[in-house]
Amino acid sequence: MKTSYSLLLAATLALIGLAHADDDEHGSGGKRPKQLAISAKAPAVWKTECSSCHMAYPPCLLPPAAWQQHMDTLKNHYGSNATLDAGDEKTIRDFLRVASAANKQPVVRAKAGEPPRITTTAWFINKHDEVRADVWRRKSIGSAANCQACHSGADKGDFDEDGVSIPR
Repeated sequence: MKTSYSLLLAATLALIGLAHADDDEHGSGGKRPKQLAISAKAPAVWKTECSSCHMAYPPCLLPPAAWQQHMDTLKNHYGSNATLDAGDEKTIRDFLRVASAANKQPVVRAKAGEPPRITTTAWFINKHDEVRADVWRRKSIGSAANCQACHSGADKGDFDEDGVSIPR
């Protein structure tokens, strides 16, 4: 019961960040907050497991169905085996489902057989439309999925454009 309460509290706090949506100056790509608050009450196993290979992305960046697809394909998670023990998997699934519930955007797959990517959402594409393809390939960035390369506060859910610094 304590885990359920903690999960609910963490998800609620994560959703509070959705109340501060930024202007959608790029058209109909959907709105996201500048500050995607990642609760300190988020399950430790989510932070640990998801950030062992990449940053633990704020759950509200994808809709629940997309996170479900990620969790359903952990055996081949973009070429890596990211399977978890049953208890940890359930904790993470439950957290992602609740913490992403406010995201009503459609699920968009990047490639057949892969779960959806944040970088293929209309919101992401519209917010980054001024970034040329060669910029993503810079050694200092690596790919569009490396949020921390340009958003120094990304690991804390801070994606405010005022703090962006694109490395050379």
